[in-house]
Amino acid sequence: MSNMDKTQSLDCQKWAKTFFWFWVYTVIVILWGAWVRISHSGDGCGDHYPFCDGQLIPAAKDAKTWIEFTHRLMTGSYGLVVIYFFFKLKNHFKNSKAQILNYGLLGLMLFEAFIGAVLVKFELVATNDSLVRLATMSLHQISSFLLTGVTYILYLVFKTGRHDFKLLHRRWLFIFLILPMTGAIAALSTTLFPSQSVWSGILIDLAGEGHPLIRYRILHPLLAMTLGAVFIVWLTTLANTRLVLEFTVALIVGVVTVFTLSPLPLKILHLTLAHYLWARLLVQAWESRPDSSKRYKNLI
Repeated sequence: MSNMDKTQSLDCQKWAKTFFWFWVYTVIVILWGAWVRISHSGDGCGDHYPFCDGQLIPAAKDAKTWIEFTHRLMTGSYGLVVIYFFFKLKNHFKNSKAQILNYGLLGLMLFEAFIGAVLVKFELVATNDSLVRLATMSLHQISSFLLTGVTYILYLVFKTGRHDFKLLHRRWLFIFLILPMTGAIAALSTTLFPSQSVWSGILIDLAGEGHPLIRYRILHPLLAMTLGAVFIVWLTTLANTRLVLEFTVALIVGVVTVFTLSPLPLKILHLTLAHYLWARLLVQAWESRPDSSKRYKNLI
């Protein structure tokens, strides 16, 4: 049986829907994790992992305990689903690039679990402002984008029936990942060192003094504006009007977020748009295959 036959025997459309909604769930888990950081709830279960305060179900009534405990329930169920997918699909993806994705999804899930354990066990949570936490959070951010990326490409595999695929524009995909990496710095900085006003925040950033989180947080808005404009120009040359508009909207949301001192709803919207644009760029790379056809135009 060929690779294509094996994929078709799985009911491609059913699995495409499964992976699309699993991608949505992955983004929701990531957004809840952001809420854990923003609400300083990372120590809500103490330094116990994976159990909360050493219990399967915590007895504490503190809000941050339940915020962290809910996140652990979400990530735990997520991990079980990934393990199920891995064993369900590994024999159907033999000798294909999709097999690499299958292993990649499992590996990234385990790596994310490892980072979660490191954050908790070494108390790199709540108000911890160490450089170790900064480095770990940046790695955590990149890993989460790779996770949603692999999940979305698996959706494309089943949606199109192609699992010996090729992604073009890979340099642009790598460039895009610079934004979430620097975004982790800005996000952690605004959580731990919120500005009292836009002007005072700009002055502090430009002064280049104080904690490294404060000194380096200006990198994200500067790079976002610069690279965002570059992406818009590049996508204009590809005549991808929809993605040009989406990048423009994301930039506007980013600017508004900065000038309104990063309120919670805009922080969540900003992160959601980042993962959405990441998926849309993967569609652009997929659509750019020389033999792509019109049936791949509406993949999100």
